[in-house]
Amino acid sequence: MRHTTRLLDILDRIETGPIVEESEWDMLQVPGALAALQIEYEIDFKALGQTLIPADDALADRVFAAGLALAEQLGVYCVSTSRQIKFSREEILTALAVAPLEVTLGEGLDRHTERKRRPEDPNPPTIKGGGVGTPLPEEIYLAVHQAYAQEPLIDAVINCTLSHVYGRELRSRSPWEILAGWHEVELTKSAARRAGRPGLALGCVENAVSELAELSATSYGGFSRFDWHHIAMISEFKTDYGLLTKLAHLIKTDSLIHAFYNPIYGGSVGGAEGVAVAIVGGCILLHMVYMTNTHSVSPAHPFFDNNTTPEIIRAISVAQQALARNSRLLTDVVVTPVGGPGTATLLYEAAAMAVMATASGACGLIGPRSAAGIHPGHVSGLEARWLAEVAHAAAGLTRPEADALVRQLVALYQADLEQRPIGQPFPAVYDLTTLKPRPAWQALYEEVKAEVSHLGLKIGD
Repeated sequence: MRHTTRLLDILDRIETGPIVEESEWDMLQVPGALAALQIEYEIDFKALGQTLIPADDALADRVFAAGLALAEQLGVYCVSTSRQIKFSREEILTALAVAPLEVTLGEGLDRHTERKRRPEDPNPPTIKGGGVGTPLPEEIYLAVHQAYAQEPLIDAVINCTLSHVYGRELRSRSPWEILAGWHEVELTKSAARRAGRPGLALGCVENAVSELAELSATSYGGFSRFDWHHIAMISEFKTDYGLLTKLAHLIKTDSLIHAFYNPIYGGSVGGAEGVAVAIVGGCILLHMVYMTNTHSVSPAHPFFDNNTTPEIIRAISVAQQALARNSRLLTDVVVTPVGGPGTATLLYEAAAMAVMATASGACGLIGPRSAAGIHPGHVSGLEARWLAEVAHAAAGLTRPEADALVRQLVALYQADLEQRPIGQPFPAVYDLTTLKPRPAWQALYEEVKAEVSHLGLKIGD
């Protein structure tokens, strides 16, 4: 409850801030601010050529300065009140100065501390493995989460969503949403116990379509304050009463708060330069409005629903470097590939993102959200293991070393993006009795592992 005073201040501002039409916000204020700041701070990636992970500290610092100015100029728009929540430069800098440099997730022997990292940091990032909201059939929900929880390199599990509850179709803002939230508690905590990690932090409540499931399932006997609770920011730079209601509950229960901001590439934030500035401004505003412990980004490609295209990789890298060099914020990268389980594409994409994020100073990696997280059941624990193995191996790489490796990896999958190789659902790639990868999936993983090792990244033993 340490942020109660700040919460009251935010709630006052959403009732008293300047009134703005939402269309004006989307079509004029956001794109206008970003375009002007890119010119003012000379944010231009053309000189980078083919480089995906720049080693240009001056560029990263300018992107941070532009993102800070964006946060001050725009603030956040509350859709429910049509008002703009604004902050002064002094308020922002004061809040950033006391942002935590570490946060501990989970309980008992299974707790894990995520810590601040810098570009080229030799310490590996935190790994939050899981399907990140991917819909799952009820009958395989427990097995899938146990497949993640049993991986020793995974520090927390980010839950999938239930497609049905007790065989019934879900409806938001109804009793079924409450039941789905509690069914998520029952199944994921059971999966963690069966994997021998009862205190493992769980990303929740993924089945909170509205604020109702979060308010119900984050309570006595449900998800604990040491689990990893999510609040979204609506693109671009927007919130509403539902999200703020969830926030009020999490603050009063003194829960860990994670928030995510996912700009739309090519939308009102523009291209790669605008995405980079928006990520910095968005993470600052997440901290200002939601009083977050950790922050994540996953820019969405308008056609592929992924974030593994070269342009987006470059934008994330520069933004992560900007935040790592100039702030205390704990920032994570969500890995959203187009490839699904059973495909080499997924492994190449996950490897590229793991190397980029690790070398760029990200504090944590989340996912992979396989097959863009939109195909029911297309997840497995093996790709999360792979994400962790590559991130651990990439810790300490210089940015030029990481760039050379990532460009080779991108070349291996870029032609597949338009094909959307979604792979196979969990039962086709994992044995449901032993919860081990089936031979074909295991063999492909070993083949790609040897291939990436041949490219120069020694993974595992």
